[in-house]
Amino acid sequence: MNIHEFEARVHEQQAVASGHYDTEYWTGDWRAEGNNYSLETRRRIEAKNPFLIKEVFQPEKVLDLGCGPGALMHLLWEIGVDVEGIDFAESSRRLATPEVRDRITIGQVTDPTLKPANAYDLVVCREVLEHLTVLQVRQAVANMARMTSKFIYVTTRFHPQPASLLDFTTQFDVDPTHITLLNKDLLRLLFVLEGCRSRPDLEARMDWGKKGRVLVLEKV
Repeated sequence: MNIHEFEARVHEQQAVASGHYDTEYWTGDWRAEGNNYSLETRRRIEAKNPFLIKEVFQPEKVLDLGCGPGALMHLLWEIGVDVEGIDFAESSRRLATPEVRDRITIGQVTDPTLKPANAYDLVVCREVLEHLTVLQVRQAVANMARMTSKFIYVTTRFHPQPASLLDFTTQFDVDPTHITLLNKDLLRLLFVLEGCRSRPDLEARMDWGKKGRVLVLEKV
């Protein structure tokens, strides 16, 4: 993909409306292998990940950006991590557990006015960026870099076979809201341009499932 094709595709993209992320989206049986967002399902899928987050980053205050119904937040809360969340779907708070419901702010992950700068020593953004347009990804990256004082931990689905740095694709067969699968190097570049540096050593520790979907950045 050349720059002119990239420009055209970027401006053709349409953002997913918040209303799409309703109760059926989070808890329905349409997902492969019953991979819904109930707490117990996420507890099984997350496995040791909450403990790894605490061990690897040793955070004092965490923000889960695009937290959905707050399952990861709850699992972190259970092990004593001070965690807050942001999600733009109203259903997120309704479906969250009582323990973390009031810690979720409803708003856009791209909105720089929701939280102050350097307020969290770890910003987590997991399985979110593939649901955004390329322009929204750029804004979300800038917002993460603004809000963290130290680390950013991202997981997302990447283009499986990019022919160039600018290539991005979709994954509608898995989820109709997977509108942007970037080249992994392009996403890393966006963070570097916001003043972050890669931490491949921490990426290796966090990618315990060996799926190749992890980025860890440290704010310089």
